[in-house]
Amino acid sequence: MKISQRITCALSFFTGIGILAQWVMVWTGNFPVAESVPGFQNYFLSFVIADIWLVTAALLTSYFIYKKNPKAMLFGIALGSSMLFFGLYSIVYDYNTGLLFNFSLEELFGKIITVYNIVFGFVFMFFSWKNRSGR
Repeated sequence: MKISQRITCALSFFTGIGILAQWVMVWTGNFPVAESVPGFQNYFLSFVIADIWLVTAALLTSYFIYKKNPKAMLFGIALGSSMLFFGLYSIVYDYNTGLLFNFSLEELFGKIITVYNIVFGFVFMFFSWKNRSGR
């Protein structure tokens, strides 16, 4: 397995488990969602199904890379594209609500997640294409 495949496999697994862990903490009350701007809780909680798709795409990407199955390219590009969409959407939402300029601990955590989504969204798409069958 090439180093880029190992990196993609590990990062996609970490991404899927991380998103799932965040939602488990939200559902159990260990990750409170503060109403930082009017409607934020509804906004945040509206992403549960989309995030379940991200978890599914991330874990399938990892699984198919491990199994050396060419479907890894499909799920890797889907994962990267979804992450990029989420990151860009978050930037615009934060700008429109003024949260972009809020540097509280909670908002810094959200900004780290946004940057992670944008950077690694590109990484997943690039490596998934680069690692397609036989290349």
